[in-house]
Amino acid sequence: MDTIIHKDRDEMEIIAKSKNDYPVLMINQNRYLAGEFPNGDLYSKWRSINKKMISEAKGKVIWSLKVEAPHLINGNLEPLDEILAYWYPSHKAFLSMINSPHRKNNFELRKKLIVYAVIHRCDGRDVPLVK
Repeated sequence: MDTIIHKDRDEMEIIAKSKNDYPVLMINQNRYLAGEFPNGDLYSKWRSINKKMISEAKGKVIWSLKVEAPHLINGNLEPLDEILAYWYPSHKAFLSMINSPHRKNNFELRKKLIVYAVIHRCDGRDVPLVK
């Protein structure tokens, strides 16, 4: 079950309404239903819908990486399948996805597909890229 941290959501809304809004980078760490990643039907449907939502918000997938194996563990191990980096031009753009016509379908698929997830909001200015 997803838990939205409302304090962060409130902070994002304040930034989005300000004159100092800036790009946001969302780092998604996901583990999927067994057998779905990377070629399962459910995963493929979800990524297709997810990409539409991101595109509507003028965002882009910076990268998507398959996780090979954990290297160092400090605390509980939560194995991951994929780490994704989604970039949005502003907090306002990111928050606009709440009005996407694809939102309901995206979250229905996500609920069936994603077993474990953590999403980190990061400053999206000067995003490091490998060249």
